[in-house]
Amino acid sequence: MGLPRHTLFPRLTRDRKGTSLMMNKICSFVVYLFLFSCLPLSAQDSLTILFAGDAMMHQTQLDNTRKGDSFDLSGYFSNIEKEVKAADIAVVNFEVPLGGKPYSGYPAFSAPEDFALALQKAGFDFFLLANNHCLDRRTRGLVRTIRMLDSLEIRHTGTFLDRDHRHRTYPMLLRKKDFRIIMLNYTYDTNGLTVDTPRIVNYIDKQVMEADITEAKLFNPDFIIANMHWGLEYEQMPSREQRRLADWLVGQGVDLVIGCHPHVVQPMELRKGEDGVPDRLVVYSLGNFISNMSREHTDGGAMVKVVLRRKGLRRYIASAQYSLVYSSRYVNKWGKEDIRVVPAASWSEKNQNGSFSVDSALIKYVKNTRLLLNGNNKAVDEYVFD
Repeated sequence: MGLPRHTLFPRLTRDRKGTSLMMNKICSFVVYLFLFSCLPLSAQDSLTILFAGDAMMHQTQLDNTRKGDSFDLSGYFSNIEKEVKAADIAVVNFEVPLGGKPYSGYPAFSAPEDFALALQKAGFDFFLLANNHCLDRRTRGLVRTIRMLDSLEIRHTGTFLDRDHRHRTYPMLLRKKDFRIIMLNYTYDTNGLTVDTPRIVNYIDKQVMEADITEAKLFNPDFIIANMHWGLEYEQMPSREQRRLADWLVGQGVDLVIGCHPHVVQPMELRKGEDGVPDRLVVYSLGNFISNMSREHTDGGAMVKVVLRRKGLRRYIASAQYSLVYSSRYVNKWGKEDIRVVPAASWSEKNQNGSFSVDSALIKYVKNTRLLLNGNNKAVDEYVFD
């Protein structure tokens, strides 16, 4: 709650009491600012955003969860749902078009609406669509995806029906707890496919991105977030191009750079400004959130939880942490192999203390990914949730 305008900006004119009244107003304003700056952090504005990686639905997932005309995905996210819903905003890379029947997995994905609904039910409220699979069902699939997500009241960005649609909705401004967050989203390619006019896919193009960032600043945002679909598949370290582009984005005024596409986790960096306060975050790749991929390092990913704070005129990153997740295989109640996303670290610890037994691949994934991140992360530590 702010002070009245006349209190914040006292008139610089003399009244019957002379300058003393004006000085009293100025002193009151100074006291107000001092008290505001001394408020405990719990009373200051804070916002928690959770980022998850690639969400895919392969053919085996389709075959083993189909129940007539629908799909039973009730077990997919039940083990991580509480953590996702605890965030103020939960973001996921939705790497499958809702292209309609016939549903299909890799290499040309088309997922049922049940998949989007399951993610929404788990707590994800913002989908990223600019990725190399968004045209798997060509332009028709892109259009259907946008319209289906709109009908489900799921916010999204990265692909657009036409120039007017992009102009009206991009840069995407999210308002939450009085924070103003800009969400940007770009992809390196669409597997060689081109989108039919007037539909639009956001491709990585510095000229376009620079103009978008300039426009984003007109919204007076608290933070600008660029979600990038980039990098080399299966490479655990970012490429030179990723590093250069991340630096360029930060130089343009982007506060958080969050990457997807390599299908494996890559390192993360929390950077400090000139005053020594953390104000920039780069996550090169979150890896796979859910998939049926089994190649080494692709059977899991990381969720990154970022706490943003606002204290007076100051905006900064209070914390940035990651937690490992894993696409665990199990036999469902119909006797078919199914997948559930689980908190990998806590399940690994329970296995070690004898609480229950887990797949050895999960333990290997946790060990190898921790080794990678412990050796290469900068000021982004692991947290464990149950």
